[in-house]
Amino acid sequence: MEIEKVLGRKEWTNLLDITADNLSILITGANGSIGKRLCERLLGCDVVATDIVECVNKLDVTDVLSIKPYTNKKFDVVINLAGAKHAPLGEQDSFEAMNINTIGTANLIKLFPSSKIILTSTCKSCNPETVYGASKLIAERLTLNSGNSVARFFNVIQSSGNVFEIWEQQKVKEVASNCKRYFVSLDEAVGLIIYTMLAPQGRYSVNPMECREMCDIYKAIYGNKEYKLIRPRRGDRLVELKHSTSEYVEVQNEGSILKVNSYHDDRRTV
Repeated sequence: MEIEKVLGRKEWTNLLDITADNLSILITGANGSIGKRLCERLLGCDVVATDIVECVNKLDVTDVLSIKPYTNKKFDVVINLAGAKHAPLGEQDSFEAMNINTIGTANLIKLFPSSKIILTSTCKSCNPETVYGASKLIAERLTLNSGNSVARFFNVIQSSGNVFEIWEQQKVKEVASNCKRYFVSLDEAVGLIIYTMLAPQGRYSVNPMECREMCDIYKAIYGNKEYKLIRPRRGDRLVELKHSTSEYVEVQNEGSILKVNSYHDDRRTV
């Protein structure tokens, strides 16, 4: 699969090599696709990579006792990649989504008061329709209101469990009808995290440019190969938003980054 066929644009090259040096960093949820690539990009930093599965350093963001041993070391930055990230699963187990995404974020903010917290979030937090989106919106508000920062993702093409992995496993591909999505590449998402880590406090996202019909994306990859239209899953919104109704964006970094501002972020607002 060619990444740019999905993006419908060129990758933002100024995000592909962005890195950082000489920082002490704790990463939660580091064993996923984004976490692994992030660790590769932070070789100049002192990184402690943690996860709840298949990782030497175990850390469960929902368990204060699991987090506390890591508070003995002073970290410049805590990057929170741990999350229940699939919207349909959030409708099936709503407590789990809230516990990981919201309570887990609150635990990190409380236990690392001197570190810069970077929450990785999602465009589903914009005018949320689901538990997943709502749990991430509350996590964003907790993070921003405590003076920390948010890296808000759109759909990351090469992340685990994505639609392209599902299509590869299907003999006749199933495409959700009337669904429109924004996409970013894995390297763009990692670049966004590091950019957010180095930038002033706030909420940032990659500029995804065009919101694309899933049928058009399918055809860009597979041409005229047969496919089956299906209804969106429970938890899937039809059209994704670039920002919510309370937000506006500032373009940064030669067009590749959007700083997402809300009047709720301004402490002077009534």
